Amino acid sequence: MGIELEYKLAVPGEALLERILFDPQVAQVRQGPYRLLNMATIYYDTRDRRLSALQWTLRLRQENDALVATLKTPGQGRSRGEWSCPAWNIRDAIPVLLEQGAPAELPDLLEDQPLEPVCAAQFTRRAADLAFADGAVCELSGDVGLLAGGGREEPLREVELEVQHGSADTVEAFARELQERFALQEEPRSKFARAAALAKG
Repeated sequence: MGIELEYKLAVPGEALLERILFDPQVAQVRQGPYRLLNMATIYYDTRDRRLSALQWTLRLRQENDALVATLKTPGQGRSRGEWSCPAWNIRDAIPVLLEQGAPAELPDLLEDQPLEPVCAAQFTRRAADLAFADGAVCELSGDVGLLAGGGREEPLREVELEVQHGSADTVEAFARELQERFALQEEPRSKFARAAALAKG
């Protein structure tokens, strides 16, 4: 099973996001320059919202020139199940996601049900790995863009720290340090949850 474990912090302005990304304490553990990714995401569900009822997220995201399909499922605390694969369209990705260990009930949920776009997100991401003294590694991302649903939009500005390997406690402690030093609020909702709320009105 693929596991995603991340810490998400809302950032009230782009100037503050710049300060965080280029903070001296971040620079001490950052491995190389930031990678720039242009992201355009469409989230899918059945017409009767079977996936949303289970708190599952199915998306197709363009990451620069690559298209990637991803399924996420709830986990404990901040962890989530996550499976991804290259894909030209969302339907063709389903068998590949299953081969990677996605929940076996996925085809039954989608049987005879057309998948339709629910909401979207478009943003620019700057990302770099942070490596800590105890061997823990996380990806630090700064995202700026828009969430969209139901003809509505809202700004997206946030920092994410996603554990790659090693101690999650180390990454959490660093996330808490950033949160306190820059007076940030933790963002408990995923991008999908916020965009879906816009779609509902």
